[in-house]
Amino acid sequence: MRKTRDVFFGIIFLIFILSSCSRGKLFIMEANYLNSRGEYYEAIASYKKALEYTEAAPYAEYGIGSVFHSLGEDRAALGHFADCQAILGSASLSEHRELRYRNSYNSGLALFGEGDFPAAAIAFRNALKADPRRIEAKRNLELTLLSIDRKEAGGGFGENQGQENEARAAIFEYIRAKEQSQWKSREWAADDKTTGPDY
Repeated sequence: MRKTRDVFFGIIFLIFILSSCSRGKLFIMEANYLNSRGEYYEAIASYKKALEYTEAAPYAEYGIGSVFHSLGEDRAALGHFADCQAILGSASLSEHRELRYRNSYNSGLALFGEGDFPAAAIAFRNALKADPRRIEAKRNLELTLLSIDRKEAGGGFGENQGQENEARAAIFEYIRAKEQSQWKSREWAADDKTTGPDY
């Protein structure tokens, strides 16, 4: 009897959850699941279904862009990231903050991969406007700015690629360590007072 009642309440709960989700959100959830499993073409089909629903459209555009980025099709990915940004343009900056961040950040990654460093820097700055706390966006912006400086100095990237990559990695490891120590010192500054043993 109790088991039947638990199953009944489980079904009611599931119906309640599913009824509170729109069909567009369900298509997004399905597409995200397929994308995470590497079933990219099926994911694109589900994202395209979600495009028909207004509240899901920016997430669908971003999802399609992320699939193309995973497939190494950065030009196609950038088109969908731009479409997502256009849809979000009418919403206030406080709405869809995480989507704005991810859209700009991944645009920066795709642009950097194509060697368009100035556009990548703009994308990483936009990502930091959406969420200034993200260390990975700060690091990638710094790397992009260093790449711009290097390119303008005429250094090129072909001859000593391995040494340049090691130098960049060392610089960014130093920046990361400095940022982390800065955050830790702010976090633990108030805890310096000791009152004796804590039994």
